Amino acid sequence: MGALYTSAAFREYAQAQVDHADILLTKHAEATLSLCHCGRLHPCDERRHWLEMRTHFRQFLGRDQYSSEVQQPHPPNPTRNHPSRPDDLG
Repeated sequence: MGALYTSAAFREYAQAQVDHADILLTKHAEATLSLCHCGRLHPCDERRHWLEMRTHFRQFLGRDQYSSEVQQPHPPNPTRNHPSRPDDLG
């Protein structure tokens, strides 16, 4: 099994993952003419992967110091008149 982390230790781990992703994202930035620095079309698979990793671990830091490049959609909150809300819950 994996290691058990205290919340402080996990936040340190998450910050290290974000820092690592930031380093690799600079190596996979757009160079010229829609090409990545690695020579593939931008954004390359590596860049997409590290954007997802950075977004994933940022959520555990509890800080909004970064602007999110990849945002996950949030499900809507049904209102009283919303068609997906059953009438008997009103």
